[in-house]
Amino acid sequence: MIVLTLLVRDEIDIVDEFLRYHFELGVDFVVATDHISSDGTEDVLARYERDGHLHLIRETSASFRQSEWVTRMARLAATDFGAEWVVNSDVDEFWWPRDGSLREVLDSVPPRFGLVQGLWRHFVLRPEGGEPFYERMIVRRKPSTDQASTYVPTFKAIHRADPNVIVGRGNHKAFGSRLVPLRDWLPFEVLHFPVRTKEQLERKYRREEESLPADIGMTRHQAAAVAAFRARGVEKVIEEHLVDDAALGAGLADGLLTIDTRVRERLRDPAVQLPRPTLLDDIALATEAGKVQPRDSVVRLLGHVGRAARRVDALEAAGAIRLGRLR
Repeated sequence: MIVLTLLVRDEIDIVDEFLRYHFELGVDFVVATDHISSDGTEDVLARYERDGHLHLIRETSASFRQSEWVTRMARLAATDFGAEWVVNSDVDEFWWPRDGSLREVLDSVPPRFGLVQGLWRHFVLRPEGGEPFYERMIVRRKPSTDQASTYVPTFKAIHRADPNVIVGRGNHKAFGSRLVPLRDWLPFEVLHFPVRTKEQLERKYRREEESLPADIGMTRHQAAAVAAFRARGVEKVIEEHLVDDAALGAGLADGLLTIDTRVRERLRDPAVQLPRPTLLDDIALATEAGKVQPRDSVVRLLGHVGRAARRVDALEAAGAIRLGRLR
């Protein structure tokens, strides 16, 4: 049983396509939390719930507590809905198995491993013409080296169901005693559509500015986006994200941009057979992943150091050792 968790607020332009895509991909059930949507998003979720495909939690808190709410859903997936694997996803992320079906990939994971990663691959905003986002957003860009950018490279995680799991902020990590990560293998791409319209972008960052509790605070990227809105206004920020035809031609020529129609083709026809990745595709993915690995390794190292320091502090406090504080 593959269960997907989803936390949404006012995502009517994408939520139905997201759910349809992932059910066709092989997701068996969805646990969703709606955070006071007012644009019809909750109605879409309720329709899937009536059909028996989704369990809906209605969260009315003014504060936005993503990690806490996603952790709650991931645990419910394990305890109440028979999950073997849990996909914690945002609504703008379309999981793409690189070889085989979602089930085939997850069934191939050796039993000792409990966490599998996918790489974020970002699609850029294109001029609007009234069509669905997936018809016009077929341009993917290389990740940015700026950690405050919308297009920063990072991993997303799928984990084995665990009633005690803790899902990290942004669904990038999952922690549990059995969740040994399978590193250096990326069987999934996470095709990411973060900026789809002017209204959606403005709503997204105004919501985060107003709803994030003080004890959580903003990420570097969120803080940069809010500062940009304040300093330059929404029209200028949208202009900076928009890739018009001239920018597209230049980006294709210098390799920053590439045409990628996979989501469009699958949403048009879920039975379509798309070609398997080529060697050049694999090289491009490995190159982008390489920009994440060093930072990921440093984060893991700092985590080990922090845990060791806390252990030393505890032993000193108990009188077991007298080494002085490690720095």
